[in-house]
Formats: sequence, C-alpha cells, structure tokens
Amino acid sequence: MAEPLYWHDIEDAHGRWNGLGVTVGEAAGDKPPLYLRSGSNARIKLMHHHNTLFWATPVRGSGGVWLVRNRLAQGAECRLLSPIDSPTVEQHAALAPALRIKAWSRYFVSRLSESARHFLTPGYWLAQGLLPEQGPPAPGLDSWRFSSSAEPFSHLPSWRLYGEDFLDNLQPQTLEWIDWWHGGGKLIGLHSVDLQAGRLKWWRKKAREGSLPPILLWYVGGLASYVVIDGHYRLQAAIAENLAPTFIVVCATRERPTLACPQQQQRVLDSLRKRGDAVPRNKLLSTEHLNQVLIQAFDDRPDYRSATYAWADHEPESQWCEEVRQCLSEQGLGQQAEAVIARRG
Repeated sequence: MAEPLYWHDIEDAHGRWNGLGVTVGEAAGDKPPLYLRSGSNARIKLMHHHNTLFWATPVRGSGGVWLVRNRLAQGAECRLLSPIDSPTVEQHAALAPALRIKAWSRYFVSRLSESARHFLTPGYWLAQGLLPEQGPPAPGLDSWRFSSSAEPFSHLPSWRLYGEDFLDNLQPQTLEWIDWWHGGGKLIGLHSVDLQAGRLKWWRKKAREGSLPPILLWYVGGLASYVVIDGHYRLQAAIAENLAPTFIVVCATRERPTLACPQQQQRVLDSLRKRGDAVPRNKLLSTEHLNQVLIQAFDDRPDYRSATYAWADHEPESQWCEEVRQCLSEQGLGQQAEAVIARRG
C-alpha cells in the first residue's frame, strides 16, 4: 500500500508562494526505486532498483567528493515519472510565471507518489522553485545563475546553482571530481542524452516558445549536489537554445524548532513603543517595516534543513572498492582508482 501523502502551499508574509510542503505518512513497503546506500568509511552508492548508477566517496578533509559513474547504466534511462504530454505542457504554459512554478510543483509531487513504491519516503519533504536570477541576458552556459525565491527571513532551505557546474550529459565522464571549495556542488545527470532524439527537437521548440517545463532535481546532501530525476532532455534543450530553464528542487527535511527569547521580544516591543512616543508621526516606521520587525521577533515557525536519507549497506567495504576499481579499469582509468579508494583529493 502506498504511503498517505498530504501537501500544502508555503507562502511568505506577503502571500507569495515559496514552496510546497509534503507530508508522507508511514507505511510498510520496500525501498523506493531510486535510493542511496551508505556503507562504512563514507562509501556511497546511488541505486536504481538493483542497478548501481554511480559510486561516490568524500575525500578526507571535506574538500570534495569523487563520483564514479557506472558505464553500464548510462545507456539506460532512470525513469521515475511517465512522460509529460503536450496537453499538460500547454495547460501550464497558459499560467502566469508565478503560478506556473507552483502548478508544476504540484504536478511533479503528484506523479512521484503515483506508484506503491514511490520516490518520496516517509517524512516531510519540500518542493521549491530554483529560478534564473534577474538581469540582462548573457550568452553562454557559464553565465547562468539560479536561486530559490525566498523571503528574507525564510525558514526554508536556500538553493543556488550555476551553469558552470552542469555536468555534461552528452558525453558523461566516468570519473568526476566535485570540488566543494571552488563553485560548490554540481548538477548531475543519471543518463546520457541522444542529440538525434525526436523529443529533444520537440523540447527545443517548447523552449523557444517559452513553455518548457521545469527540470526536477533531488538535492543529495552527501554530495552537496543536485541530481536530475526528471528532465534530462529538457535540460539539454534549454542549453542548446541558450535559454535558461527553471528547476524544482525536492528534498527531505529535518525540522529544527525555533527557540523564542521572551526578553528579546520585550526589548523589541519597548523599543518600538519608545520610538512611537518620541518620533514625530511623519517619521514613524512604515507599516511594512514595522511588520517585518515584529515578524522577525515573534516568528516561531521551525527551520527546515535538508536531509538525505540512505539505506545502510551491509556489504563489506572491499566490495565497494573492487567495484570502483573494476569500473575505472574498464574505462582506462585504473591509475585513478587508488586515489578514489584512499579518499585523496
């Protein structure tokens, strides 16, 4: 039986949509179709059912992470959602941009939860927009900048992504170094893209029309990176047309309660009261500014921190090492294996 699922819109103090909160109830079931396995000595695998998509391990000193793609998995697609049909694209394209990202978030969450073994594991999840930053258009992927649209005192995760950190999905590299000191995490695809595919041409047409659906990403904390779980061809279409796409980031969360300080709250009230008594009426704080000060002082909403859950891997570490060594050797990268296994940057 599928887990019961409930969602609600999260808005800021001005009524603007900030994200979709999703509560997934407990239910008996197997692992989701896409999940992480974590073993001893910081050894990680990303699994699609029983197939390994990649191996990863952070280096000592937290300078970054090695990622080794399974070449056997690159020819097959990791599909979690059914394809988006044309009527759905047109239906969402008719919406205003602010409503469009909200509607697509609901669409993706609904599709992710359709099967009995769906991707969203029990707990509290967030779906947030990751949108191109406003500014004069500049040519080239390296000029792209994306950020989550959140209020100044948001309790939700804040996302950022740069075009220079998109890993190549046309010719995916077997061995990738994700440097956390220079540029942060990466955008990781799970399969290669065929430039001759008919759907790529169709998505390029939709990109030019301005109706391209967002690319769905999963934030994986152990990699400090985003994994594409739907939209590899839409992403490539946007790159080919040099038109920055939109993204929706889903992540599981941990809730951290906000601890109120009554003394500080009283000091804020006393300060505002004294200001009201001493300052001429035409110099008083605007209502908007006053509301912001009070919201910041009395906001008791919990903070939501991203959390990536993994299943314990009971296989010996030596098996992980041997799989990595074999994969790299088959691609002529055997000399790099020991650096990966020893977790050297």
